[in-house]
This record gives sequence, structure tokens and C-alpha cells, in this order.
Amino acid sequence: MLPIEACERSAEWAAEATGRYIADCTHDIGSFLARAAALEPEGVLTPFQSPRWLDAWLNVLGPAADLEPLLITVRDNRRGEIAMLLPLVLRRFYGVSLIEFADLSVSDYAFPLLGPAAPSTPEAAAEAFEAVAAVLPPADVLRVRNLPLAVGRRLNPLALLPDTSRGSVRNVMTLPASWDDYLAARPRKFRKALRQHHRAFDVHGGFTVRMITDQAEADHLLDSLDSLQRARIAARGKRYVLDRPVYSDFYRAVLAQRSDPGFAMLSVLESGGTVVAIAYSLLHQQTCTTVRLAHLGEQWSRCSPGIVLATELIRWLIDNGVRRFDLGAGGYDYKKRLGCEAEPLLTLERPMSVKGRMALSAWNTFAGRRSLIQSLTARPS
Repeated sequence: MLPIEACERSAEWAAEATGRYIADCTHDIGSFLARAAALEPEGVLTPFQSPRWLDAWLNVLGPAADLEPLLITVRDNRRGEIAMLLPLVLRRFYGVSLIEFADLSVSDYAFPLLGPAAPSTPEAAAEAFEAVAAVLPPADVLRVRNLPLAVGRRLNPLALLPDTSRGSVRNVMTLPASWDDYLAARPRKFRKALRQHHRAFDVHGGFTVRMITDQAEADHLLDSLDSLQRARIAARGKRYVLDRPVYSDFYRAVLAQRSDPGFAMLSVLESGGTVVAIAYSLLHQQTCTTVRLAHLGEQWSRCSPGIVLATELIRWLIDNGVRRFDLGAGGYDYKKRLGCEAEPLLTLERPMSVKGRMALSAWNTFAGRRSLIQSLTARPS
């Protein structure tokens, strides 16, 4: 367990006790990351709240977005132990001041860094969040999206709060002991299609797959990943932002973490001297989370390079003793075909001003209308 003495307060912190829990809020990124690093070996978190991801996010991506870090530590006032750490930020969104997790569309999950005194009941979670609310600055809306219900056997305290609603889904699978076991668990239709994809690659001379953690080799491949994703998303008529310099710098910074060079990894599929598909994954606590996956289309469509690369990544993970594979948030059919199971993600929304109440009403009305239109225009299965 982490003693409270290991986390000295800076002079800038504010603190307010509300019964059982006490919360501190700081802008000091270095101190917060040190606390997270001390907590990580015994704590529970997703890769998006790990010190390595947060270091790059708070020092590279966050400052470019002109936001204010609100780095929260919640302690159990009776036990003197950390309950949870919350990497929150304050930013403006179309004139509305918004408090949310460190995300900006790159972090798939919002999960507090849990300490030994983490609340595990709705009543305790509500009391802990009262302490958090007491040290937050004035804002219009508090909104946290993509809250997993649990990580491992540890419940997400934010998912226990009453102001949550169903949002997206996460896609995870427990990996079997062998590649043969994985294939045997997939439907016959999937196995047949995979063999066809491999034969389609034979026309191009076959394929090779490499796993890359070396920063020098990864740099030019990240440019290729940006190019592939930009082309695929533009073909769908959507706006692409991940190739903007600050996002590229962020993903490079995560790969360049010297304290844990194996935390981020690129998987590249090549055929006939051409880079056909690339995946960007995070290896953390016996789980591989793939956050970006892009591939060439057109003449390569019969090869289904995205599926082939994903299955080869699964094969590599099994061979290297990784226990879980996570394809991130979003309900896409290919994730189900690969064997992932959908787990619910919640959204926490709480108005903090009259303007915030009006903003939430407008956002939710728009989202509801869009969902209705999509359901009415969807093709029957």
C-alpha cells in the first residue's frame, strides 16, 4: 500500500475535506506523474491513465489544446491512503467550459488510477466524488465518456455514480493458450475467409509481419500510418485530425518513452516491398490495446489486410504470453469477427451551471436525433 507520506503536497494544491474523503487539485504535472508512477505497481488502471501515456498527453498534446490540467488526488481521510487519481482537464468547447478526462479523442477509456482505498460501492463513490467536486474550479459541464464498468476485478468508481448513461462499447477477448485454440474457437466461415485472404496475398508474393518498438524505425512508419488513415477516412467523407503535427508528436512521444520501451509497439504488414497495413498498440499489464489500425484499399481489398494483420498480431501475442487483446472503443463488426466481446462503456454527464444544463440538453437532443435518423436509414441485416 502507498503511504500518504510518499505523496507530499505542493504549496499550490487546494484541499477540502468532505467526510470520509479528501481531494487535492494541482497543476503540477511532474508531481502528479510521480504519484501515478508510485501507485502503478499496485494500482489498477488502463494504458490511457498510465504514467507513460499521461506524460506524453499532458506535456505534448494538452498544451497545444490550450486547456488547464486539473490533476486530482482523492484520499481516504480515515485510512490515510490514496483512493484514486483523476487526470482531468478544463477546456472551452463552443463557449462552454467543460471538465473532462485527458482525452481529446486519443484515449479510448476513462478509468481512475485506483489506489488501495478506492471506493467500491455507489455510496462511497458518491462521497468520494463530492470531495472531487469541492476542489474543481467553476465550469459549465462535467462530462466523462467511455467509462468501463471495471478493469479486472476492480470496479470503476465513476461508473457507480447516478448520472451515468450507456455510451459506446469496448471490444476485448481473453487469449487462449495457443494459436490453434484461437482458430478452433472461430467460426468455420471466419477460418475459410482467412485462408482466402492468405491465398490472395500469395498473388503478390506473400506477406511478412514485423513488430517494432525501435524509435528510429518507427518514425517513418508513423508517417505511413498517418497517410493510410487519412486516405481511408477521406474516402468516407470524414474529417481527419491525427496527422496534425501535435498529434504526430504525441504518438511519437509515447513510442519514445525510455522508461518502458516496450509500452508502445507498431505492427507492420508488408507485401512485395509495399507497406500494406500498420497497427499502433499499447502493451500494459498483460493486455495489448490496439489504438490505431489502417491499411491500403483498392487492389488489396481481396486480401483484407486489416484482418490479416490483426490475426497475426493475435498470433504474436499468444506466443509471447499476453493474456488479453483489446481493440478499443467502437462497435465495428470486424472486431466481433476477430473474437472480441462487446462490454458496455458509460458516459457521466453533470451540469454545473445554467449554461451547462442548456448545453447538455442541446447536445443530447442532437445526439438523439442523429441516432434516430441512423436507425431509420439503416439497412436491414
